[in-house]
Amino acid sequence: MLLGTNATLNFFLTNFTDKTALANAVRNIQDLDGYTNTTGALRLMRTEIFNPANGDREDVLNVAILITDGEPTREVDGLDEEVALVKSSGTRIVGVGVTNAVSERSTIILSLHSPITYCVFCPVILYSNC
Repeated sequence: MLLGTNATLNFFLTNFTDKTALANAVRNIQDLDGYTNTTGALRLMRTEIFNPANGDREDVLNVAILITDGEPTREVDGLDEEVALVKSSGTRIVGVGVTNAVSERSTIILSLHSPITYCVFCPVILYSNC
């Protein structure tokens, strides 16, 4: 899934049955320009990707790796609520910031409502203990 002005679903969990095909599909995802719609991406993940009808396995922990290059800029008012919905479903979020533009607020939001949140930020670590 990509997030830009709108979140875009590239494939479901059921589309691939082996690691090589999945890795190739991930490598071929094209970057989107536009705003950073973290809220829309989390909503799409919660409702479409982590959905048994689309390949989610109820007996396996859902882990989302959220890679961002900065501050959420679209649907920002709904971000706290969407993070809470994702985490109340039992999904763990691993936040990865790939620039020093990732904000302290983003880190705090990702760590809300969960006893276990892993945050990894490159090249600058903003929080070492989220």
